[in-house]
Amino acid sequence: MNWRNSGLTLIEIIMVLAIMAVIGTISLPRFDRVIEDYKLKIDARQLATVLRSARQEAIMTGNDQKVLFKRNLNCYIKSGTTHATYTLSRNITFTENGCTFKEHDGYPVCGFAPSGAVKDQAGKITLANKYGKRTAVVVNPSAGRVRIEEY
Repeated sequence: MNWRNSGLTLIEIIMVLAIMAVIGTISLPRFDRVIEDYKLKIDARQLATVLRSARQEAIMTGNDQKVLFKRNLNCYIKSGTTHATYTLSRNITFTENGCTFKEHDGYPVCGFAPSGAVKDQAGKITLANKYGKRTAVVVNPSAGRVRIEEY
């Protein structure tokens, strides 16, 4: 076999690259949706973790703890013994009518008593991504347990 006749031609390489470009262009929008769904799931888990942490802190310290939701800024604030502000990922928002927590000073609040029970009113808050997929973080009224509901 002659060395000069055993390689790929420039035309063959260009054709393979063109096919790869077409496949990449077709799959890119689907990949974006997967990333947005993943960000929604991560933000819901973080919110649930913060609520569970506030409940646990209330039990351990014997002081009230609360999480304040600033829906217009896409963030929430844990206050009590420790203070921290958490911001939702880009393109993840609180839904307009997806919050059932009682409002204080114009903002929904989820508070926990030293017993671990929910103060005022338990409820849920719903997050959504830019494709309309929604996930709710729910606080149980009787025990203060936190769970995630995916729609």
